[in-house]
Amino acid sequence: MTKNHQQFISTRKRQLATASPGAWGRNQNLTSFTSGTRLGPIANVVLIVLLVTFLGLLYLTQLTKTSTFGYEMNRINVEKSQLAAEQNDLKLENARLQSLMRVQDSAVAAAMTTPVDTSYVE
Repeated sequence: MTKNHQQFISTRKRQLATASPGAWGRNQNLTSFTSGTRLGPIANVVLIVLLVTFLGLLYLTQLTKTSTFGYEMNRINVEKSQLAAEQNDLKLENARLQSLMRVQDSAVAAAMTTPVDTSYVE
């Protein structure tokens, strides 16, 4: 037998000898793992503060992302309104220019003559 196996058997015998007869049954562990390192109260407080800080930063990140999307939507809506106003201005300019061309090409405009003498009021 190896040294580790012998150590396991001796530990197991000790555990069985020290356990009360009614304390253990079939398919139950007789040993439990306990960590040798323990955190003190200051370490616990520091961990809790770090956890709360992390969750707060996560919340602020999500809130900032939402407000950034709101600002972007507002900027796009303003740009859309400006472009719609510019489109209306261009439509009016197009209609004005087309009407001037129609007047110049009309039969009435072709029949007009240029004046010989013009006088202006001062």
